[in-house]
Amino acid sequence: MVPSHGALPPPPVDGYSQPRVCINGWRAQRPRPAAVRWGVRLAASIVLIGGLVFLAHLFEFVFSRTRIPDVLWLVLVGVALGPVSHLLSPAAFGVVGPAFVAITLVLILFESGLTLQFNRLRQALPGTLALSSVSFIGEALILGAAAWWLSPLGAFRSFLLGVILAGNSPTVIVPLAKGLGLEARTRDILFLESAFGDVISIVLALALLDVHANGWGRWAITGGHFLLGFGGAVLIGAAGGIAWALALRKTRGLQNPMFTTPAFVFVLYGATELLHANGAIAALAFGVVLGNVRESKLPGALSAEGLNQAELVFLGEIVFLLKTFFFVYIGLSIRFTDMEWLLFGGLLTLVMLIPRIAAVGLTLRSHTSTRDASLAACMVPKGLAAAVLAELLVQQNVAGAAELQSIVYAVIFFGVVITSILVFLVNQPVGASLMAWVLRRRRDEPHPETVLTAS
Repeated sequence: MVPSHGALPPPPVDGYSQPRVCINGWRAQRPRPAAVRWGVRLAASIVLIGGLVFLAHLFEFVFSRTRIPDVLWLVLVGVALGPVSHLLSPAAFGVVGPAFVAITLVLILFESGLTLQFNRLRQALPGTLALSSVSFIGEALILGAAAWWLSPLGAFRSFLLGVILAGNSPTVIVPLAKGLGLEARTRDILFLESAFGDVISIVLALALLDVHANGWGRWAITGGHFLLGFGGAVLIGAAGGIAWALALRKTRGLQNPMFTTPAFVFVLYGATELLHANGAIAALAFGVVLGNVRESKLPGALSAEGLNQAELVFLGEIVFLLKTFFFVYIGLSIRFTDMEWLLFGGLLTLVMLIPRIAAVGLTLRSHTSTRDASLAACMVPKGLAAAVLAELLVQQNVAGAAELQSIVYAVIFFGVVITSILVFLVNQPVGASLMAWVLRRRRDEPHPETVLTAS
């Protein structure tokens, strides 16, 4: 029925201002509002991913010119997208978020292990053991005492918090050390210290929870588990490195073989974790063996292969992308809901500098330039291990777990920020002189024959 002149057209049945259009007899369906919104979000997400890559290159350029670490800017971008504007949240990533963080850690440790020559490893190991033990024990005790004295957490939760926060994060330390032009020995010490610190922090925190629940009679069992987990991870990683070096030549005959090595690292990490050993240490040992297999006298070394230049470049590109999105993800994960615990976390981060500076002053005196020692004293960033342990407390319904998690996330944020600011200041004349005075050392320049700039 045709409406009379002046009558209104029938209302659209789908809520749009215009009726559906007939095309060749078919009624064309207009997209639903939900579908439109989903398409806009998808397009915006793709634009954001591309924009973050360009921003990462820009921040890296700024780092090379000003010594303001790119890590700081990436974390601040994450904070702006998450807690400030609420455009994104870690919950939007679901189970992919934690997996992405673990993959980033594994590949960063693997890539760094490739650059560790056996002779450098032997030179760095004594300094690593000294720095990691003094720094970890000092930070755990002083942070625990400060939390016990300044907060209502109580003794057990305070010292548990100290253990969780005492280990530095390799995902922050490694990119910073690469970009600062540290001496090879110093860089190796910081890298190994952060890798060992993560493991020690996880083991001791789990041990404290076990002792709190079951009494002190299980310390020997816990120590045995630590030795088996650490030693087993080293053996698994080393065996995997030899096996993959022998198989690498054949895998290069496959179509699109560039990602086979990272894929093998993932398999090795997952298998090691399933065997209740430490997958991160296995990935590190795998990288060390694969990076040294050509020059070693290991069985079968004559037919073994290391990574070629194209594969190293490809791996570096992957690590660059993962590092970019990891630090943005860290910024997204920061929680500003409880300002009291947020500020308390900032205070603890400042307190943390006291045992760190003392540990560096005690252990890095010989064969380390004042500039390197000053930069090492500034590095107190926390990351994956602390966040995982904080989440574990919530899952196990530990009393006060929500408050502990808020403090841990605050320290992760302030640790990155304060480390980045101090690194920048130490590279300035006044800051370098002040840190040299704090360490009771004369300001000098790195020894030219031992400096190895980052590639």
